Amino acid sequence: MRTTLPLLITGLCLSVMTPACKNKESVVESTNVVEEVPAATPDRYGGPTPADSLFFSLERTPCFGQCKAYRIRIYRSGYAIYEGSSFVEKVGTFEGRVSADTMALLLRKAEEVQFFGMQDKYDSQVTDLPSTIIRVVANANDKKVIGRVGTPAAFKALAAYADELVFPLPWMPHAPTE
Repeated sequence: MRTTLPLLITGLCLSVMTPACKNKESVVESTNVVEEVPAATPDRYGGPTPADSLFFSLERTPCFGQCKAYRIRIYRSGYAIYEGSSFVEKVGTFEGRVSADTMALLLRKAEEVQFFGMQDKYDSQVTDLPSTIIRVVANANDKKVIGRVGTPAAFKALAAYADELVFPLPWMPHAPTE
């Protein structure tokens, strides 16, 4: 106990005296640094305007069969809208909140799969297949990719990951505006 107190005081003094990097925050668990996470800056998520702008959207379009059709939009503030239209558990318009951690995970996955370097469209003359449309607006980038035929596995992985993160949210029915 006597040796841990001086170490604890030394650690606290060092953490107070050491300046933090301007664009990074450390995620700290007890005395171990777990991971460097980019700090949330106003233009990191969404467009350059200060208003609540779109950060991420995922849309799956209908087909001639039983394809799930829905659209999810996530805004800079974490506000989210889900619109389910066919072959989904929730049909209609719902709203929810996405945490900053979830937004960071979505952006990290988009960067990991090199979303901003993908083609704008993966398509052909086939008309009865559903499309997956993803748009990410972050870090001064605004990229929309339409995937229907010949879609890369990385694009499909991003869509599946977004589904995993966002579908479990507690979606509440959206109150219509008059």
